[in-house]
Amino acid sequence: MTLSDPEKLVHYVKSLPGFVFYETIDGNYDHIGATAADAVLQANNKYSTHVKPRINRILAKYSDARTTSSLLHLLELVPATEFLDWRGEDRAERFRQVLELFAAEGIEVEADLKEWLENKPNLLKLRSIKGIGPKTIDYFKILVGVSTSAIDRHLLNFLALAGLSPCGYIDAQKIINVAADILAIDRAYFDHSIWQFMSKGVANSTKECLGHQA
Repeated sequence: MTLSDPEKLVHYVKSLPGFVFYETIDGNYDHIGATAADAVLQANNKYSTHVKPRINRILAKYSDARTTSSLLHLLELVPATEFLDWRGEDRAERFRQVLELFAAEGIEVEADLKEWLENKPNLLKLRSIKGIGPKTIDYFKILVGVSTSAIDRHLLNFLALAGLSPCGYIDAQKIINVAADILAIDRAYFDHSIWQFMSKGVANSTKECLGHQA
């Protein structure tokens, strides 16, 4: 019997002694600024040292600016770089453009954003912002409670360790999402579990133990 790619991934996961299934993830902040900041800052940055401390700071220091309109009002007084505690103007500008899009689309809180993200034509509007790609869009979805995965290098490397060669982003996402369904775990939690496994370097020792080739 020939296994499908998701079934192969499930078989691989079950063979890993160091693989842990996580049942909590960051997100659902009830603060549109924290959500947008997390999504804009996460790409190509170490989450634990460069992103999470800044999100915690936003939640503590700007707890009242939870809606898009209140946050845009705040940004008239506080530069986006200061709000984000980030020197780079490119991320600050991207953050502002995201919030301005949200305002134009009538998105005030995370519940609005979740509903908006579930309408495919809206994704093209978010994608039109420079620096926002498929992974960031799916990461936005995860942050507001949508059950899906956001494909990055960690997940792609994990698929490679499992002997799988997806044909692009959508195929990789389908393999991981269907595998999560087979395992009866939330797709976002499975994404996070793979990410933690790969980012902590557990994969290297496991690879040597099981004899997998990189």
